Amino acid sequence: MISSKIKNVRGISLISLVIAITVLMILSNVIIYNVKDDLKLGNLTEMQNDIVNLRDKVSSYYRQNGEIPANIAYTNINAIKEAGVISEAVDTGNFLVIDLSALENLTLNKGKDFEKVKENPDHVNEYTDLYIINETSHNVFYVAGVTINQDTFYTDYTSEKVDTATVNLKYIENVEIPDGFYYVEGTKDTGIKIKSNDNTEEYQWIQETKEISEIPNDIEINANQKEDFIKSVNGYHGYYKGVNSSKVIFLGLENWSPIYDKEGIYRDKNGDTAYIPQGFSVSETPGENTIDEGLVVRDEKQNEWVWIEVPKSIYQTAESSEDYEKIEKDMQTYTSSYRNSEYTDTWNSKEQHGFASANEYQNWKNNMLKSVYEKEGFYIGRYEVGTTTARASSSATETTPILQKDAYPYNFVTCKQAQTLAKSLATEGKTSSLMFGIQWDLVMKYVETKGGKTQDELKDSTTWGNYSNATFDITRGEYSATEGLWNQVNAKYTKPTESVILTTGTTNRNSALNIFDLSGNVWEWTLEYTSGSNGSCVSIGGAYDNNGKEHSASSRNYGYAVTFTHPGLGFRPALY
Repeated sequence: MISSKIKNVRGISLISLVIAITVLMILSNVIIYNVKDDLKLGNLTEMQNDIVNLRDKVSSYYRQNGEIPANIAYTNINAIKEAGVISEAVDTGNFLVIDLSALENLTLNKGKDFEKVKENPDHVNEYTDLYIINETSHNVFYVAGVTINQDTFYTDYTSEKVDTATVNLKYIENVEIPDGFYYVEGTKDTGIKIKSNDNTEEYQWIQETKEISEIPNDIEINANQKEDFIKSVNGYHGYYKGVNSSKVIFLGLENWSPIYDKEGIYRDKNGDTAYIPQGFSVSETPGENTIDEGLVVRDEKQNEWVWIEVPKSIYQTAESSEDYEKIEKDMQTYTSSYRNSEYTDTWNSKEQHGFASANEYQNWKNNMLKSVYEKEGFYIGRYEVGTTTARASSSATETTPILQKDAYPYNFVTCKQAQTLAKSLATEGKTSSLMFGIQWDLVMKYVETKGGKTQDELKDSTTWGNYSNATFDITRGEYSATEGLWNQVNAKYTKPTESVILTTGTTNRNSALNIFDLSGNVWEWTLEYTSGSNGSCVSIGGAYDNNGKEHSASSRNYGYAVTFTHPGLGFRPALY
């Protein structure tokens, strides 16, 4: 009896033990799998963080250098294709290994095979712990991927989001997708369709194969946007029109690159380069974003400047940036068509340079020569310096100078005052100043060389400048035929053959390579000197009350630096 009871107890204990062991095994497996899943999720988070970091660094590099930091092709992408995260619409370029060594202050969790690729570029497709980038869309992918259960992830979005994923360059067949919209379907010929990110608006691309001169009847646009709309359509060969409305989106209107977070080099579509100061943006408007057409940039104060290219090839004697005399002599030889021996960039003790010592003046000039030589160019104001309040006399209160469209010319200003105001337009670490005479001649040579105007037009500017003997139409801005009395242009206004001063940037007729009013509107003070008069501070370019033949874009005049003012006398700065 006792033995039977013992046997029964032992039997129950064995069953309990088996159950207990089974439960423990199940629990241990659950813990192991949870740990594994946590590790996998951690890997995915690391990869996603890497891609966000790389996207930011690559964007910054692209803004500074005009190209992505990648040049080794990678073709082992079948697994990424099968995952469905490569877009046929936007990932149209080659895939390249990101050059991690070119990116500053970069810390990554993955991508360790990059060092092996550097040593063995011919065997690049054998490595997978790499980050690659599509050269067109700038989308970033991790070749090895991160697998969780049955799914493998190669980037920070899934296949469902492939055509709406944010990319740095949003283009479909070279047609830009505006900010706030994503691509839906279609081609340039059939009509690219886009939707707003909140899915409330839909637009379709209207292709224009011929240049237009009028606004189409079936669209809704403000009359004062006509000039910009036509310029955009002819530049981009089309525009977006609402699918169920008459609204339009046209590209390039106030469209600027991201701000350069440090000084860098911009490379345009032709491969030409220009120096970009820190804090500046580059215009992305067609006709304003290449050196050949006049590259426009904007500073943090919203002032606009145009790059004046001065190639190294002009220097026949200068061998370094401190060969000041040789640099100036080579510049003078290069611009000899516009030089006049009476006018020189030299200091004198007369009233003209009484606001600077000989040493200060020479330092200004040497700094300019060195900068232009090293950077192969300089910037000038896109517009004549303006002010938000019209000036009626030399006693008018000084206001903040601006380089923006639709401002009143900053006239009634002495040469001394103009230099002080010009210097105030400088950005941090840069110099803004009245131009030296040689700089004005370099502007003339640049305009001539790039085909903005012929040499004849620069020496007789009646056909494109604002002079008393020039007649033309304007449809915007303001004009003044009577001193101090300004009139708003609400429709077409035909300027008569008489003296009429205009606000800045009133008409593209009066521009050359995106620089407005080099000829006429107001004379522009410089730091040049003339021995031909006691009033030896030189102004250049002519004014609205002059004759365009006798006072052309390249012509010179003079006045007293500290006392002489006039309604037709203003200034334009250089930045270097």
